[in-house]
Amino acid sequence: MARISTYTKDTSISSGDKLLGSDSSGDTRNFVIGDMTKFIAETGAAGSSSSFTYKSNNGTLSSGQAKFTISSGSTFANVTNIKVSKYNYNKPSVAINNALALLGSKSIIIYEINNRNNFGVYKVNSIAVDSDSNFYNISLTHKTSNGSIVNNTIYGIDMFAESGDVSYAHHQNNASDTWTINHNLAKFPSVSIKFSSSDNVYTNVGAFAGVVYTDENNLTINLAAAESGYAYLN
Repeated sequence: MARISTYTKDTSISSGDKLLGSDSSGDTRNFVIGDMTKFIAETGAAGSSSSFTYKSNNGTLSSGQAKFTISSGSTFANVTNIKVSKYNYNKPSVAINNALALLGSKSIIIYEINNRNNFGVYKVNSIAVDSDSNFYNISLTHKTSNGSIVNNTIYGIDMFAESGDVSYAHHQNNASDTWTINHNLAKFPSVSIKFSSSDNVYTNVGAFAGVVYTDENNLTINLAAAESGYAYLN
């Protein structure tokens, strides 16, 4: 075998090109660029903290899977809820439940990994731990969409940045019954809370806390007892 440096450079890379390497057992293998691209997309290996991948399953869920609740038919337009694993597809050893909390009160896009023309954009109403603590129920309000849900297909979930849709996450590190927040959003935002003592994200903050808007850039959350956690302003 000649020295690697003597081989001609390929300046036109295609999905069918191959790379030489070793698999997890140490055996030498060819790796096809297209297969590697698919693996990275389906497993969320790009590393974004607010990007998740799941395999859809209409039956009993297991790790790395998700189930859609659809009011009728199978279109994205009729999705009202998605139940997701606290583990990404093909990554059962790393729980992502804390990262899932970032989706609270946000706009998200759910899309078919290998066909981006199939998608739905939604507002997250609430995120709550399922009766099986390995799963979370995400309640959704539909905004726009195209296409239908296909069973046994890999889907991605990402935050969806809309024009003018600005938000702020406040970390209350020390437990307190008063959270003073300088958010500089230049608006009176909606407020969701996730306490350190719970995995739930509460969107109906008025049921247990008072929110006082000092002005368009500052607010105070008054709690009945001292808590630490996160406040999500949108």
